Amino acid sequence: MRNLFFFFLLIIQFSLFTGCAPRYEIRGDSPRLDANMSRFLDKWRIDTINPVQNGTYKNVIVNGDLSRKTIALTFDDAPDENNTYKLLDILKSHHVKAAFFMIGGTMKDGNVTVVRRAYEEGHLVLNHTFNHPRLSDLNQSAITYQLSRSAERIEKITGRYPLLIRPPYGSINPLVVDTINAQGMTTVLWSLDSLDWTLKNPDDVVENILSNIRNGDIILMHRNPTSVGALPKVIEQLTARGYTFLPLEEFLGMRAYR
Repeated sequence: MRNLFFFFLLIIQFSLFTGCAPRYEIRGDSPRLDANMSRFLDKWRIDTINPVQNGTYKNVIVNGDLSRKTIALTFDDAPDENNTYKLLDILKSHHVKAAFFMIGGTMKDGNVTVVRRAYEEGHLVLNHTFNHPRLSDLNQSAITYQLSRSAERIEKITGRYPLLIRPPYGSINPLVVDTINAQGMTTVLWSLDSLDWTLKNPDDVVENILSNIRNGDIILMHRNPTSVGALPKVIEQLTARGYTFLPLEEFLGMRAYR
C-alpha cells in the first residue's frame, strides 16, 4: 500500500511538472489557406521555433504560463485613424486590456491621438520598429536604428520607453535577437496566429482561434477590418470558455517599459 501511494504521488508530480514545462509552438490554421501558404507557414514556424527551443535564441518569448487559463491579446501594425479606434472601442466595451505593437513612423498627425488614447486607456504601446522592415535583412546599425527610433517616438508621446519588441513578420535571426538583447529589450512573438492578415472573413478568424486556443497563448492579431469584425466574438466566446485576458506585462511577469 505504501509503495502504491508513492507511485501515485510520483505520477501527480510528473503531471504537474510536464504541464508547466515550456512548450514552444506557433499554431493557427484554416481550410481557407492554400497548400503553398500552409507549407510556407509550417517552414517558417519550424525555422523560428527550433532555435528558441534549442537555446540558440535568448530572451525570445513565445507564450505565457501553460498551467493557467490566461491569454494575452496583441495587435500589430497600429496606429491608424480607423481600425485602431474601432479595436479600442471593442476592448473598452468588453473591459479587456491588450498590447499594441506600433510602428513608430506612422505615429504622426492624427495618429498621435490614437496612440495616446491606447496608452491612457491602459493598453500597452510597444515597439514594432520605425517603418516595418524585415529585420533579418538588415545589418546591426540599421536594426538598432529601427528599435531606438521607434522606442523614442513612443516615449515622446506616452512618456514611457518600451522594452518589449515584436519584429515585423516575426522575422528573426541570431543578429536580430542579439541586437535586441543588447538594447535591453525582449523579443515577443506569439503562440497563436489568428491569420487575420490573410483570411478576409472574420468568422474564419474566430474559428481558427477557438479551434486552436490553449492556456498561456499570446494571440497575434492586426489592426485591420478582419480583426475588427472578429474581436467581439473572440472575446465573448473565450470568456465563456473560462479564459481570462491579462495585460501582457502581467501575463509575462516582466516590465513593459524602462
